[in-house]
Amino acid sequence: MTKETVHPRFLLRENLNKLARELRLLGYDAAIYKQISFYNLCRIAARENRILLTRSLSESKQKTNNQIILIKADYVDQQLRQIRAILQFDPSIIFSRCSLCNKMLYEIDKKKIINFVPEYVLTHYSHFRICRFCGHIYWEGDHHQAILKRLKNLFEEGKL
Repeated sequence: MTKETVHPRFLLRENLNKLARELRLLGYDAAIYKQISFYNLCRIAARENRILLTRSLSESKQKTNNQIILIKADYVDQQLRQIRAILQFDPSIIFSRCSLCNKMLYEIDKKKIINFVPEYVLTHYSHFRICRFCGHIYWEGDHHQAILKRLKNLFEEGKL
């Protein structure tokens, strides 16, 4: 029996949208609640066992039971570098979440999305995933390979 890897879950402030997207591409649960007080954010983080990521120095110094990480960097690659110690490149979870809304993606038959993707995509790709929450459809196009290569390089070649 193999031990299942438990990946950290994150709760990010609104001003870390790009970092949330990158974490989701890597397969991490990265939630953002808009226009919410720090107190309520901490309550949610505690209830859902999430690490809170913030750009606010004052929030990062608050005494709470939550793990809070101050994100100092301005650019997303630098932000990933800051939390590198708690991340890993895990091929079993990469591209498993919707980059827009953070929900899990599910396989969907090509026939069911025929009216929702361009004809070119239907002709050239056969593997599709859908977010059942927001309806966004994903496929492994050229952009998929470029993102995968960039993320892999960030982790495996120490560029992160």
